[in-house]
Amino acid sequence: MRILLKKSVFVILTPLFLIAGGCKKFLDLTPKGLDIIKTTEQYNGLFNNTNLFSYLNVRNQPGGVTLALGSAEMPFFMGDDVYSSSAFLSAIPTIALQNGFKWKADLYLPTDESNDWGAFYNQLYTFNLVANGVMDAEGTDISLKKELRAEARSCRAFNHFLAANLFGQPYNPATASTDLAIPIVTAADINAANFSRATVQELYDFVISELSAAIPDLKDKPYHRLRMSKPAAQYMLGMVHFQMRNYTAALGELNNCRNGLSGSVIPFTLYNYNSTMTTAPPTGWYTAAQPWRGASGYPLQYKSTETIFLRQISINATINRNCLFLKPAILNLYSANDFRKRLFYNKNVSTGTVTLPGFIRNSPTNSNFGPNLPNLLLMLAEAKARTNDLAGAKADLEELRKNRMPVAESTVTAGTQDAMVRFCLDERHREFASSGMRWLDMRRLYLDPVYNYLDRTKQFDAETFTLTDERLTMRIPPQILQYNPGMIDNP
Repeated sequence: MRILLKKSVFVILTPLFLIAGGCKKFLDLTPKGLDIIKTTEQYNGLFNNTNLFSYLNVRNQPGGVTLALGSAEMPFFMGDDVYSSSAFLSAIPTIALQNGFKWKADLYLPTDESNDWGAFYNQLYTFNLVANGVMDAEGTDISLKKELRAEARSCRAFNHFLAANLFGQPYNPATASTDLAIPIVTAADINAANFSRATVQELYDFVISELSAAIPDLKDKPYHRLRMSKPAAQYMLGMVHFQMRNYTAALGELNNCRNGLSGSVIPFTLYNYNSTMTTAPPTGWYTAAQPWRGASGYPLQYKSTETIFLRQISINATINRNCLFLKPAILNLYSANDFRKRLFYNKNVSTGTVTLPGFIRNSPTNSNFGPNLPNLLLMLAEAKARTNDLAGAKADLEELRKNRMPVAESTVTAGTQDAMVRFCLDERHREFASSGMRWLDMRRLYLDPVYNYLDRTKQFDAETFTLTDERLTMRIPPQILQYNPGMIDNP
């Protein structure tokens, strides 16, 4: 195997947008005392940094110590599939997350660190370092150098895509050339300043160009769930087209991904909840006598056979604080024997002794926003439904559903294109309820002429919060604007 997965002695994960510690620069400083990257294998080793597969806002401290400030959790709080109450939401110490739940215009105080901005941008130093430097590294293996460059370009493209779906306007082909997205950062330059925002069209063109250029140089088959491969990048490219509502283009890339998974040295298969969610650990996940623990035996995401390439966001703190409840309308989408219902319970996750005002997701504690089998099948199904391949959509849906409920109940009976698209959207709710993934669907669907049924209200004790079009885009954090006075904020 050409790329060895070994512990690297190089720790270059420099946050791009440092605000903490009194630093007055827009970019963080490279930690002192670390070796200079010279060889191809040293560049390869940079990808083995465990901070790269989680979207955490981290800071490098003296002596190579990394401080995690928080996770990019805002999509969980801003979803239209959850509600809360003051007694439980107040358990969240981050005021910005409370504000995000309420769809407020201003989420951050001037002194607040934005974990959602930093989590996606702080990894770019490493990716840009590799993308711009590996071809000049010591070593004669040109194909390996191209592969590492392609991995870096794919990763930085996906980070830009996800960050743009928080702080940039949703993709609208009629206005994308003037709507604002986020800064495109492609240089590992600690002295760069005065960043400006690309347009939405420029941002999506960049992401598509980067992924398209990278795919030919990547490994044909996945060989590790934490390293990039051709199928993983094809999934990402398909996901970008899917978010743009270009379902024909999405279908081509997603099919390429699916075909590329066969013959891999690592297994890719859906977990069958008919067995895993009916037996206790160690053979299964679910303990019937302790339903508040949910899928307590669920494997770590980097070990999951449903993970193609891991890019996870932790919701562990949110789950443990019992603060977000699944809206009854979404809970009612599950049939009685759908084992995904066992991922939710109306008592606290620690002891099951406190009755909650609603059902919370109690497992798993991480959500993979990167390439994964369930979303691959659901995107394929919807793209096929949108292009009137009803038989193909039915097959993909049933492949997922027979692993989530008794086979006899997994049959999809939607007989028209309209019914099939609606079934696909409901199935996305069922598979990704209260996982944060709904935020991407909200932004994708709000301009859909037919299927734009966002739930624009949230009940909060006696209050009702209403989602406006403007709040489908987060405002730029005040500290980012402070260090970039010419940067335009969102409405």
